[in-house]
Amino acid sequence: MPRRLILLIATGCALLLLSIDAIAASPLTLKEAVSRALSYAPAVAIAQAQTDFSDAKVLEARAPLFPTIAANGEYNQAPGYNRTITNRGLTLAQLGLDFTAFDGGRRNAQLKGARYADAAAKLGVDATRASIVFATTVAYYDRLRARSTVAELQRSLERLTQYVAIVAHLRGSGRAIANDVLKIQSARDTNELALAGAKQSAAHAGIVLASLIGDPEHSDLAIAEVSDLPRLPSGTVNQSPVFRAAERQLDAAALSVEAARAEAAPTVKFALTSGWEGIDPPKTFGHHLGASYDGVINVPLFQGGLVNAHIDEAKAGQHAAIAQLRQIQIDLQRDLADATTRDSAAREQLAILARSQTTADDAFALDWTRFLGG
Repeated sequence: MPRRLILLIATGCALLLLSIDAIAASPLTLKEAVSRALSYAPAVAIAQAQTDFSDAKVLEARAPLFPTIAANGEYNQAPGYNRTITNRGLTLAQLGLDFTAFDGGRRNAQLKGARYADAAAKLGVDATRASIVFATTVAYYDRLRARSTVAELQRSLERLTQYVAIVAHLRGSGRAIANDVLKIQSARDTNELALAGAKQSAAHAGIVLASLIGDPEHSDLAIAEVSDLPRLPSGTVNQSPVFRAAERQLDAAALSVEAARAEAAPTVKFALTSGWEGIDPPKTFGHHLGASYDGVINVPLFQGGLVNAHIDEAKAGQHAAIAQLRQIQIDLQRDLADATTRDSAAREQLAILARSQTTADDAFALDWTRFLGG
């Protein structure tokens, strides 16, 4: 029984190790590569942090719409000074409330602008994720293409090596000349040089892909074959998260102009206090409990051009946002047209190669047969 138990445990451990090795040796799929790249890329964390920052800016812009409540306490004694000025002392314990009732719409404009900026930041996360998916997909296909190129050139090199040996043998028997040997040897050397370059390209593609998924030490990782070619994304340029984020930035810039113009409007503020205020603490807290209210209207008349400067700054930012939106639209339209053209041309070339493969094989077989036949 102990021997059987030991044998059973050893068998289980061996199967477990084999299963682990099998899992570790399983090729990386495109879906897994994209998932690992999204979880590893620092750009996503940066974009998410920008979203958190914009959320806080929204709360900051909303805070002035609410009253401000604060507790104030002070105790001051000024012996020796003129009592007409100092009143000898001060004991203060109050609860105060400040509220801006009207400011020409400046706070509302700032809040709306902050919300648009927050929406742009959230779209920026989508844009960042999309760019990482695109970069990882391109790196994956580059690695797959480079690996296929290396395999094909390796097979070609092996065939050419055999042909060199055959032609050399034919030359020894007098059925081939030195020029034949030189031509096939030159073709083999050219193929070998191309193979060395393809291996370098495959190594570079592996380094790029491994770096994107957070595993730069394993640039020779195995990847799974892809059965179908990817299709072009559907939709319009206006649906791109990059374009939509630029639109939100433009909306925020327009509201910045509105907020800057509101600086020239009058402001109305109210203040309320309640508590104790007197000279000495015993008498103050025993007899001087009270309250106060205050209303202030502030009409800006002259500020040395400060308001106009703020308006001009906001307009400049708005013009920059308009130009940025237009530039993004142009870039996206160009990239989409280029991708569509290249995809159509590549598919057409693949169809031509599929049709001509049989013809090329038959032509080579016929030429080789004629050569062997003298």
